[in-house]
Amino acid sequence: MGYRERDDYLSASILNSMLREDSTEELIDILKERIVAVVGAGPSLSEIRGFQEERIVAADGASRYLREIGIEPHVIVTDLDGIERADRAFYVVHAHGDNQQLLWKVEEMKKVVGTCQVSPFGRLRVFGGFTDGDRALALALYAGARKVNLYGMDFDSEFVGKYSKPGLTDHIPASAAKRAKLAIGKRITEHLLGT
Repeated sequence: MGYRERDDYLSASILNSMLREDSTEELIDILKERIVAVVGAGPSLSEIRGFQEERIVAADGASRYLREIGIEPHVIVTDLDGIERADRAFYVVHAHGDNQQLLWKVEEMKKVVGTCQVSPFGRLRVFGGFTDGDRALALALYAGARKVNLYGMDFDSEFVGKYSKPGLTDHIPASAAKRAKLAIGKRITEHLLGT
């Protein structure tokens, strides 16, 4: 994708310096042995009205839709470009080379585990995955979820869901870069699920 490792390390260093504690064990306890819904922000998201699962892990902007319909996610996996405000949810924040300008949002979060896409250091972790959606799935599996069900994970869609980014009012055509990212996310998801 053309990302520079140096920028990834810089972003990871900033995030690590902002983390006050290592809450990884608490995060794992939320999901361990639970039936988990992993919710992506694809176009099909708006068809969802409720869940039977014990825990809900939202991928980034999917959390905004869930709150609109009165559902509070237990965990939000985000690289910070799909959320507008922090609240009482447990956040898993990913640092990468082009989100340094968004890391200030971490200051508003009460519970945070930081992840990165370089060799982890300090309080940072790597659970696996590439996009917010497949990172959410990787997290649930890493934490030992008993079962994981996927929603709104529209890897083959030609459109970006309107909840993917703040300010969107409708689904928009996916750029070539977005389609490439979704293709990587799909391969990772299929690998994680053994399909």
